[in-house]
Amino acid sequence: MNLKFAWRNVGNEKRLVELEQDLASDKINHAYLFSGPMEVGKLTAAKFFAQLLICKFEACGECSDCKLIRSNSHPNLTTVDDLWIEGVNEDWDILAQKTNFNQSGRAKSPKAKTDIIRIDDLREILSRVNNTSDGWNVFVIHNIERMNRESANFFLKTLEEPPPKTTFLLTSNNPALLLPTIVSRCRVSNFGNVNPATIDKMLLRDFPGLTEIERVRVVNFSMGKPIRAKRLAENPTVFREFKEYFEKLKSLLEKPNVAEKLAFAEKVSTDKTEVQKFLEAFTYFLRSFMLTRARQPIANSRYTPAKLVGLIRQLNSTKILIERNINPRLAVENLLLQI
Repeated sequence: MNLKFAWRNVGNEKRLVELEQDLASDKINHAYLFSGPMEVGKLTAAKFFAQLLICKFEACGECSDCKLIRSNSHPNLTTVDDLWIEGVNEDWDILAQKTNFNQSGRAKSPKAKTDIIRIDDLREILSRVNNTSDGWNVFVIHNIERMNRESANFFLKTLEEPPPKTTFLLTSNNPALLLPTIVSRCRVSNFGNVNPATIDKMLLRDFPGLTEIERVRVVNFSMGKPIRAKRLAENPTVFREFKEYFEKLKSLLEKPNVAEKLAFAEKVSTDKTEVQKFLEAFTYFLRSFMLTRARQPIANSRYTPAKLVGLIRQLNSTKILIERNINPRLAVENLLLQI
């Protein structure tokens, strides 16, 4: 599948071709929803699409527009990614690399303690919607399921009557959590997991120093997610943490102990990033365990196929609860008590 532009994505070429066709036909929708699992390249695609819309030279990387985009300071591009959270994300310089709307209100009493996009945040974001500069005014908003109902309804009003030459590039890991009326006003672009051969090819190209054994492990642990594969290949610490979670889950499964499960739940619930690491490791663990059972049906007989399917459903429910900002420790405890 031939692409005209040098997208930074790995896989999901069909979705990228569709975006290029919109550019070629000059039929840009007022809102796009980049939907799919974590770490498959939704935000990467949204940001590059924004650059293609704003740069007059097809995302050349050299003009003044591209330089401002690279520094996250272009007046026609609003990006909403990492948010200020008390005790978690408080470094303004680091935050400014990913998010460029005014977040000072989140640090005032009452201080923001979660990454919920509140109505006050939306007001700050949308204050830039009537930008009178030439060209496209683009808003990239990552994980819009972080909006609560009040802010989602507020956002919907703008989607219903957007200003001309304005487009919203939205991402979501779980569109089921969104208002159906928001989804219906977007052109939905569904991104999926990438096949192992494509990820392996990327690793061979970008990480020639990896041994074959290391490359196979990274491909397996990535579970079809190229962004995760890059993180694992770049950072041995991330790889080690993932492997440690895997080994701990194996231990809890082989020798179930309630006190140990509760202690482990407390440890991994220290912040949302740790919880996400654990849940992704658990997903890989369950998939691997199901394959082992398929090859060796007698092994671990108390974990029947029905039991494993039930655990996967419980895991998916836990992910949704945490995305809705339910107490992560209680959610993880309830999950671990099922094994």
